[in-house]
Amino acid sequence: MRFTRLLACRYTFELRKKVAVTLISRFAAFVVGVAVFAFFIVLAVFGGLRQFGLEFTHAFDPDIYIESATAELFDINDNALQIVHEHDDVEVVSATLSQEMMLRFKDRTAFANVVGVDSLFNTVVSGETMVGKWVTPNAYDLVLGIGVLSQLDGAAYDHPEGVTLLVPNQKSKSVLNQQPFRAQTALVRGVFQLGESVDETTAFAPLSMVRELLRIAPEKASALYVKLAPQADDQEVQESLQQALGGNYRVLTKTGRNPALYKMLQTERVAVIGILSLVVLIALFNVVGAIIMTVLEKKENIKTLYQLGAPVAQLQRVFFTQGILLSGVGGGIGFLVALVLIVLQKTMPFIQIPGSYLAYPVALEWSAFWTVLIIVGGLSTLVSWLTAKVVKDVVRE
Repeated sequence: MRFTRLLACRYTFELRKKVAVTLISRFAAFVVGVAVFAFFIVLAVFGGLRQFGLEFTHAFDPDIYIESATAELFDINDNALQIVHEHDDVEVVSATLSQEMMLRFKDRTAFANVVGVDSLFNTVVSGETMVGKWVTPNAYDLVLGIGVLSQLDGAAYDHPEGVTLLVPNQKSKSVLNQQPFRAQTALVRGVFQLGESVDETTAFAPLSMVRELLRIAPEKASALYVKLAPQADDQEVQESLQQALGGNYRVLTKTGRNPALYKMLQTERVAVIGILSLVVLIALFNVVGAIIMTVLEKKENIKTLYQLGAPVAQLQRVFFTQGILLSGVGGGIGFLVALVLIVLQKTMPFIQIPGSYLAYPVALEWSAFWTVLIIVGGLSTLVSWLTAKVVKDVVRE
């Protein structure tokens, strides 16, 4: 085994009389290095963009979301919900009340899901306003998505006349005197921007105002937003709370609330890994060429060793080891260069997102490291093993 490794190292790193063979070996290692560099960089960028995008998408999403599985509203003083407050991994619980409403400003209207929030809401979620301030508890304020504001007219922001919220008046018993809508005026104090799907459909208001407009009792809510401790595993907490609360409540993580989004991101990641694996495989054809050229150059040496009693399998291991060395050296250098650039981008950003001062996001993930290692290592082993079989044809000549 030691003889095999020594011979493989000599064939891999020696300066041969035939310069072309040496150059082919060096070039093979270089191409594999470039492929591994690209593989790791692309996965780091993909991971960074994924985290960057999810930070915006989930800016107003809690770690754990709890709603009733049997009705639109539930009593926040329900004894069963004390389990949530007493859970070791739960830090903050915030009650919310959501309702689709029509918003009117002068002659323009828009429809939005108005979420009534309490004073703890901002400690549960990470979202903030891009303009203005957050709603004040027990006031008549609004924070609108920028898409909702544009439908109403940008002048609605901080306008003294405010925006009128309208909901159907379903409880009036008198047909003659019935008003079709209940109305409440509120001032637009802030504007947020996350993405079209949220910006054009969502608004926030004080919980007390929404309850007053909907004529709902103070103990009623449509959902609980839960913030977990930093070290908590959201999936484990979700499972334990769901088991404790039973079928009357639905407990969801961020992933559970957006399954289509996470499935799409996972599909994209698999597609990217598949494409990059093909790039690595193509790069490894250079290793195939380097091994074959070395076999042809050392044909007489191979025959001599065979005649002296070296088994074919041992001679094949020499060139198999050469292929692993070329892939390992080239891939290792490519990986280290990529790692240095990623660390520099995270600590001292030198590439910005075009049109902004934000650093281009990258992520160092163990999953990316193991993905590159397994795929490159597996393909290198397979290619080297298959190519080394040409030794059998040489000794039979």
